[in-house]
Amino acid sequence: MLLGLVSGSLRPEGHEVREIADPLEALAFAAGEPETIDLLIVRVDSKPISGIELAKRLASQGVEIPILFLSDSRALAGVIATSFGRSAVLEQPFSGAELRAAARRCMAGHGRKQKQIA
Repeated sequence: MLLGLVSGSLRPEGHEVREIADPLEALAFAAGEPETIDLLIVRVDSKPISGIELAKRLASQGVEIPILFLSDSRALAGVIATSFGRSAVLEQPFSGAELRAAARRCMAGHGRKQKQIA
């Protein structure tokens, strides 16, 4: 359900959104086509691997894509903000406007313009 809400909030802004529910599939896609992705949006508590683990695996492969973490834990959001930067985390619940602003900040912080969000 969250995936549909996220993509529905971003597409009207002109973002091309690829919906991938499985973080392992997202990892394979991002590692295989990193130049086509300007932002990954991942849930911190995704399964079978967490959003943090996904980020670690991409980094270990030398893939540098901005990541916006969605967290429903204030404590985890604080840890992520400290580790990855304030623009890298959005606490749940959030509005569509907050999501769009967070996506813009995260991409701008990495010198990216909107193309594709996975």
